[in-house]
Amino acid sequence: MRVYHFLPPNYAIDDLKRKRLKIATLNDLNDPFDLWAVAQPDPGLRQGLREWRLDMAKRYGMLCFSSDWENPLLWSHYGDKHRGMVLGFDVNDEMLVPVKYVRERPALLGIDFEIARQLLFTKYQDWQYEAEHRIFTDLKGRDPESGLYFADFGADLVLREVISGALCEAPKANIEGLIDTYETHVALTKARLAFNTFRVVTNHMGFTQ
Repeated sequence: MRVYHFLPPNYAIDDLKRKRLKIATLNDLNDPFDLWAVAQPDPGLRQGLREWRLDMAKRYGMLCFSSDWENPLLWSHYGDKHRGMVLGFDVNDEMLVPVKYVRERPALLGIDFEIARQLLFTKYQDWQYEAEHRIFTDLKGRDPESGLYFADFGADLVLREVISGALCEAPKANIEGLIDTYETHVALTKARLAFNTFRVVTNHMGFTQ
C-alpha cells in the first residue's frame, strides 16, 4: 500500500540523507486520547489502564502515515504549513493498521487483547481527516546522537515518492542529489494549491529553482 508521511523540510532532508524515519514515542503523540479512547467509569479499571499505557510507552512506538497527501490540513499541521515535504512509501498491507474514528468512547469493561487492539487504533472522529494508518514497533536501538528511535528504509519501508510542498524552498537539485543515491527509482513531485478545489495537487510546471 502507498502511504505518506509529512515532515518539515529539515527533517525530510535529514531522513532522505540517512535513509530512516523517526519512530514516534507514545508520550510524544499530539492526541492526548491516544491509547485512552475508552470511557472509564470504574476507578480500578482506570488505574489498570493507566499502568498499562505507561508500560506500553516504555516499550513501543509507532510509525504514522496517511493514505492521502492532497489534504491541505495535513500539510498545514504536519508539513510545516506547506513548507515541508511528504515522503511516500510502499508498505506491506499486513503491517499497516487503519485507524478507526469514533464519536463516542465505548465503556471499558476489562483489559484484554481485543481491548488493547481497539485502544491502539481508535481515535476521535474529528481526526478522520488524517486518514491514518499505523505500524506499532518495538523501541530498540536508540540513536546515541539524538536520543531518538528510527526505522531504516528497506524492504518493509520502501521510499517511492518525495513531494515538495507548495511553499517548500528546498532546491530541486538538492533533493535530487539525495534520492539519486537510492537503488530504486524515487519520483520527485512539486505540489501546488488547486485552482478550483480545497486540495493540494501536482504542479506540472515543476520547480522554480
